[in-house]
Amino acid sequence: MSRHRRRAAARWIGAGLAAALATVGYAVPAQGAPDATESPIPSLKEVYEDYFNVGNIYSGRQTYEEGSPNWAQVERHYNVMTAENIMKPDQLLPNANIDLATGEWDFTFDEADYFVDESLERGIKVHGHVLVWHSQSPSKLFQGGRDAARANMERYIEAVLTHFKGRVVSWDVVNEAFVDGLDTFDPETQDWEDFLRGNPNDYAYSGWYNAYTTDMDVEAGESPGDFIYDAFVFARKYGPETKLEYNDFNVFQSEGKAKAIIAMATELNERYAAEYPDDPRQLIETIGLQSHNYINQTPAFACSDLTRLPGLVDEAAEEWQPGACSDHASVERSLQLIIEAGFTANVSELDLQVWEAWNAEPEGSNRANYADLDDPTVADRFHKEGFTYWVGKIESRTELEAIQAQRYAEYFAVYKKYSKDMDRVTFWGLTDYLNWRATHNPQLFNRDWSEKLSAPAVADPEGWLGLTKPIVDESHLLDATAWADGLDLRGKTYTGQSVAAVRSTQGKANSLLPRGANQGEVDAATAALIEAITALEPR
Repeated sequence: MSRHRRRAAARWIGAGLAAALATVGYAVPAQGAPDATESPIPSLKEVYEDYFNVGNIYSGRQTYEEGSPNWAQVERHYNVMTAENIMKPDQLLPNANIDLATGEWDFTFDEADYFVDESLERGIKVHGHVLVWHSQSPSKLFQGGRDAARANMERYIEAVLTHFKGRVVSWDVVNEAFVDGLDTFDPETQDWEDFLRGNPNDYAYSGWYNAYTTDMDVEAGESPGDFIYDAFVFARKYGPETKLEYNDFNVFQSEGKAKAIIAMATELNERYAAEYPDDPRQLIETIGLQSHNYINQTPAFACSDLTRLPGLVDEAAEEWQPGACSDHASVERSLQLIIEAGFTANVSELDLQVWEAWNAEPEGSNRANYADLDDPTVADRFHKEGFTYWVGKIESRTELEAIQAQRYAEYFAVYKKYSKDMDRVTFWGLTDYLNWRATHNPQLFNRDWSEKLSAPAVADPEGWLGLTKPIVDESHLLDATAWADGLDLRGKTYTGQSVAAVRSTQGKANSLLPRGANQGEVDAATAALIEAITALEPR
């Protein structure tokens, strides 16, 4: 790591992080000058193999081009990929390819097939993005009112899921059905359907909402949110082998948007269970947190009364500082609510943007004006007229790189702690420059593919945060231990040999956590204890 970057990190966070940076041992090259002593971060997919899959996006054939830095990074770090655009509805079925007169549809699967087949050939899983969305969808699907739109939806989902059958492990079935932001929501007194995108009080338009509210028969029980239900039912019907996910942004709004989404998914799952009692699975299985977040307004932690990581929380910290927490709106609190409601959670489109608002970039949104955060020629460029959040907090934009790294480390500490209820964490871009918001510098790598401070922070959040033991999710082990504690193991109910097996495995499990076991050891102990419990032999 270059000397000026170490000084910047030490200045804003103090000696604790400075010591942690020194012990991490990763050298990140200074702007434009790769360091001969650079030691690249380890493979992220290997670092997190006992926690969750790590993914990124496919943006075109250059992503998999042999010999390119794009493919080198994908091959090293990622084991699941999402198409940035080519599996969206308007790419698979352009509006011009729908003939309303003849009813013919001409799908264009070539580029998506190349991506999916190449991924599988290279040993990479594919997550499908997306089936039903108000944006980037052919408008002809929405024409003709509710019944016509519903028929078009089923036809589209059947065609796509049949085409990719057995090749895609999971799908974003519905994307961004709710309004942009929702600070508070009370499921006891409010209706989630009032906050769907395209509702009369929303500025935005949704073709699906509009079609489903045209000719809607309220007395017959029809409602605006039926399009979400129908989409998932069709997806289950035509893709029963795939995991079905709902995906949205600003899900960190724990007491607002997260609760509204949970209310929707819970209600639709109950409806599905009543209508399809022979299917043991939930209809909506996973909630995806897009996580296009800002480093100054999206804390990682819930506060000390709720967090699983109290040693990392500083309740006195400002929102942008280390240890910042919130029970009202934080990554951890939203994960808690989602998991407690019976869903798994995925981080589906992760990037942490350094400027305080979508249009606050000093360079503007033009990618041609991009500059690395550690570029000394623009060190004083950390504000512009109307956007002065960082003025008085930092002295150089280089410091933003350390603040961003701290937040990435905190996010991944939280992800690790809840990993038994997560399948994947997907970054939305291979580098800052290749991200959809390049001038927000939101990723782990600079334009030249060199590592930012965020790269080692993600690869070793414990090292960055000054922890000496690995962060593990012991929740399933604790559940298994509680199960064992609730059994009558005095030898009167079960055979002595089977009771001894439970006591032995439980004793081994109880010894793991104090000594700092890793996630693989915790998972093995959990599996052994559950196996011993289920093998108890009645007398």
